[in-house]
Amino acid sequence: MTLATDHELKTANESKRRLILRDGLNFLILTLITAVLLAITLFLFRSFQAHREELAERWSARGQTAISAGQPEQAITALRTGLFYAPGNRSYELLLAEALDDAGHTEESYNYFLGLWETQPGDGFINLRLARLAAAKKDPEAAINYYRASLYGTWEGDGIERRRDVRLELSRYLIAQHKLSNARTELLIAGNNAPNDASVALVLAQLLEQAEAPRDALNYYQKVLAQEPNNPTALEAAGRQQYQFGNFEEAHRLLEQAVREDALTSSNQTAVPTETTRMLEVSAQIIALAPIKELPPAERVSHILKARDLAKKRFEACKIQASAANQLPSRLQALGAQWTGKEASINRRALMNNSTEEDAVVKLVYDTELQTNQICGAPTGDDALLLLLAQSSKTAAP
Repeated sequence: MTLATDHELKTANESKRRLILRDGLNFLILTLITAVLLAITLFLFRSFQAHREELAERWSARGQTAISAGQPEQAITALRTGLFYAPGNRSYELLLAEALDDAGHTEESYNYFLGLWETQPGDGFINLRLARLAAAKKDPEAAINYYRASLYGTWEGDGIERRRDVRLELSRYLIAQHKLSNARTELLIAGNNAPNDASVALVLAQLLEQAEAPRDALNYYQKVLAQEPNNPTALEAAGRQQYQFGNFEEAHRLLEQAVREDALTSSNQTAVPTETTRMLEVSAQIIALAPIKELPPAERVSHILKARDLAKKRFEACKIQASAANQLPSRLQALGAQWTGKEASINRRALMNNSTEEDAVVKLVYDTELQTNQICGAPTGDDALLLLLAQSSKTAAP
């Protein structure tokens, strides 16, 4: 009885061990199968992700190529596909917003850039694109605000140069909006921050001229000429400015040199602008007539006496014209009183080396040309030249 019981116990224990071993083996097999399946799944997932990234890169590259080739519509399709495989990729979104802008989808591009701006409002490039889009949407206030945000935003690469370019673009926009004072301020700031470079100075000078800041423009034209004395563009522009300021000798020198340099450098022998030719001719005539203080005394007196003779004839003709109309304005009567004074009859000998008397005669000449121009209309010939002298700031008060 005891032996049978022991045998049964041994048999039961053996069965349990076999069951445990079998269950353990099954668990191990299942674990290994699960691990293999997990590895396969992970491999397939990573492979799929890598394939998606590869497709996204491929489509975005196509988009970039299309943008560079000037085919924005094709770029839009490619970049949308790229974003399908890589949603939320910021660089692809920027390219798509740019392509939409290039394709003329102004509103959609604006909204796209605006969404990007909300996550990164200090980005200089995004603000610049928004400024351009706002300008296209005829929203000058928003455009100017975005331009200014771009100026003070963050830039990759050479931030100083990029900010200067943005400031120049803003200045051009302000000029187009007829905000000339604001444009001048921006240009002067750009000039203060600019390197000592003739090409930059020339751009600033031309924009300042457009902003109706002629003296500032002349200053920058002179900076160009300090580095490039034979620059025909700067010579011609500086000559025009000097002419407008009544500095006819300097204007003639600059314009003459501009014509000479243009002839030397022009490969197709393009004609000198008519206005430049006219200013060159008129300035030469004025120099031959003007009572310039730097002239030798005898020559200056000769110029003064010739100018007085011309002015007197102009006065007499104006008086006759006014009398024929049965009216003699009080200003013309007052001018007539001046012509009865000493200045109207003083001779050459008395004028020689007497700067006070010379200046008095010149003042009489200029007063006559200015008054008769208002009363009897614009003069012609040498009287027109004397009027230019009278109106110029340099010679109106000898």
